[in-house]
Amino acid sequence: MELLYKIPKLRWLPVRHWYDLRGAMGFGARVRDPVDGKIYRFRCDSFESYQRARTFLGKEPKTIEWLRKTLRPDDVFLDIGANIGIFSMFAAAHIGDEGHVYSCEPHLPTAAELIRNMSLNDFGARASVLSVAASGSDGFFPFHYKRWRQGASGSQLAIEGNPALSSTRSIGVELKYGLTVDSMVSQGVIRPPSLIKIDTDGIEIPITRGMEKLLRSGNRPRSMLIEIQKGEYDEQVAFMQSCGYALKEKHFVGKYLRQYEAGATLMDLAFNTIFEPA
Repeated sequence: MELLYKIPKLRWLPVRHWYDLRGAMGFGARVRDPVDGKIYRFRCDSFESYQRARTFLGKEPKTIEWLRKTLRPDDVFLDIGANIGIFSMFAAAHIGDEGHVYSCEPHLPTAAELIRNMSLNDFGARASVLSVAASGSDGFFPFHYKRWRQGASGSQLAIEGNPALSSTRSIGVELKYGLTVDSMVSQGVIRPPSLIKIDTDGIEIPITRGMEKLLRSGNRPRSMLIEIQKGEYDEQVAFMQSCGYALKEKHFVGKYLRQYEAGATLMDLAFNTIFEPA
């Protein structure tokens, strides 16, 4: 009788084992930092995440250099637009137990992989993943997915000041909760960050405006890396200067480096900047 009871379940075995095999075929990446010998492990369920993992020490070398020279053992690092966690993991490896890393990543498939990467490297005690979106105001907003795949970029939170993602490029929409950094701090969601990195494919200005209280406070960040989008250089610099910050460095990569060397204006380029209290 027991065998008769199990027979209907047997028909699911081929499909179940196919999914088990599919899960077992996921790629992993192991990257060793030649400077200090630290090893970083990644689980990669898409080509985009594998590529990010394999190149994270070289794709944005100036970002790694900034973290390497600026991080202190007791620092709190806020990574806005953390993706699969390459810079969050680097920071987690270079702070002590008294420090902490907060990784904001609203893209759900990517956030799940980010959590797993933190676990693979035993950073769970000194890192927290927030799948909310950093925003210029608090509340629920449409989050437009450009791609489902882990590690993909270009998805957008539909808030004032964002570059609109056309309906033909949006493959799905989630109602996502957004929080300003000021609200994260005031509500005790995060500790006041010492260092902040912002790379959100277009809503950097609303996000920085949503942390104005922090930037003017006695606990303001010691250093900030902010990606500047095309046409936003003057506005971003003016706002940061109004909060008492000075532009210290500009980092160009890829085609924008070539365009900069060819004489393009800063308003025509996208690049990373470092701001520190004046």
